[in-house]
Amino acid sequence: MAGERKFIRESTNRVLIKEFLLKKIEGAGFGGMKIQRTPMGTRINIVVERPGMVIGKSGSKIKEITSEIQEKFNVDNPQIEIEEAGSSAALNAQIMAEKLAEALERGWHFRRAGHSTVHRIMAAGAKGCQVVISGKLTGARHRTEKFIEGHIKYCGETANEVMDRGFAIAKLKAGVLGVKVNIMKPDAVLPDEIMITPPKSESKEEKKTEEKVEEKPEEKAEKPKEEKGTDISRLTEIPGIGPSIVRKFEKAGVKSLEELYNMDADALSSIEGIGKKTAQLIIKELRKILGK
Repeated sequence: MAGERKFIRESTNRVLIKEFLLKKIEGAGFGGMKIQRTPMGTRINIVVERPGMVIGKSGSKIKEITSEIQEKFNVDNPQIEIEEAGSSAALNAQIMAEKLAEALERGWHFRRAGHSTVHRIMAAGAKGCQVVISGKLTGARHRTEKFIEGHIKYCGETANEVMDRGFAIAKLKAGVLGVKVNIMKPDAVLPDEIMITPPKSESKEEKKTEEKVEEKPEEKAEKPKEEKGTDISRLTEIPGIGPSIVRKFEKAGVKSLEELYNMDADALSSIEGIGKKTAQLIIKELRKILGK
């Protein structure tokens, strides 16, 4: 049980440190953190939108945060690294949730704030976005408003892999509003997406070499000339023979009039849909068409 308790204690510490940072650097645009153990101590990587507010004058604030984390959470030699969100801030769910909460506190109407947040996230290249605002929005009763655009995954392992979630609180006179932002990442690969790789086409150099290679005169002489027979569609020149009979011969595998001429009346009548009288008529008239 000692190992399990250790993992539980470390996971609880991570959650408590995250809550502490959310309150400590409020307004700086906290976008998440990563904790990694190193031989030199514990590295804490914090993503923020405004790094100057976290570092402080001559690094005073970051030193204060480091000492408090070491004392309160018993972290061994914490080393805090600040990473600026930059252009990817619109795709960070936590940053967008805090921005939306700040807009609501400044007096924005919840519908205007929700729609503008969704548009900004989708314009940044997200595959899907969901904004949920809940609380006393218009009256004395609690209710929830959702703003959705694009493709969203709600549950399962796929949702854990491709969705980024953020939560913030807006404190208003009427009460507290909860803000949730769910973003499907632009590089998210869903299980039902299949990539088909086309076959490699021949390079230009290979084509040129094939064109340069000429056939030997001996090979040319050896090649037999293909004999083309008379098209079987000329059967319609015989009175009483229509396209339907031609199709029956084609279905039976007869492709030229010469093949028909080499067959006797019994062989022709054995083809489905061809009677003896029709077979005799065809043999008689084929001589005229082929000039035999």
